[in-house]
Amino acid sequence: MSEKFGQIYSSKGKGSTVQTLDGNRYKVEKYDLLSRSLSNEETVYFTLVKKRGEFFATNVYSNYAKYFKEHVLILEKCDYDEFCNQTLKYAKRLKAGGVTTSMIRKVYDQINRAKSISEIKRLRPQFAYIAGRNPDKRVTELMHILDYLAKQADRQSDTYLENIKQFMEAVVAYLKFVGDKDD
Repeated sequence: MSEKFGQIYSSKGKGSTVQTLDGNRYKVEKYDLLSRSLSNEETVYFTLVKKRGEFFATNVYSNYAKYFKEHVLILEKCDYDEFCNQTLKYAKRLKAGGVTTSMIRKVYDQINRAKSISEIKRLRPQFAYIAGRNPDKRVTELMHILDYLAKQADRQSDTYLENIKQFMEAVVAYLKFVGDKDD
């Protein structure tokens, strides 16, 4: 199914739902939220899946994830100031969600050492491990973004490799800038 967007709603004891612009509401199971701390009425993107005879929203992610998924691989064509502004806002969100540079340091170092997109693609299990190890932190969404970028990147493109490295460098730099005291 195609990607949809709507707003997230949480109800005490009832879990989360997303509501589309046409008013349809879909349940979201906890593990389908790529960021566990989305705010009520925050715009989110998701896909629908049919489970047990009803539709559920899955792979629910924020505007930031949408922005990075659309812009990182074509960074040289984007407004770089806007990219920096979005990364700074995202770093603040990560920090508020308990993400520290030490959580992502190993994958950051591995991305920086990568000499090809194939090496980035081989980090996909590492992304899953970090997300699984920190399920209640906003790092899950960051790992989802990296996994998406790795899947979409053309193996022959040095530009894609450099753009992914630049993205991770910006995330770590801005996370430090907003006050990461963990390292």
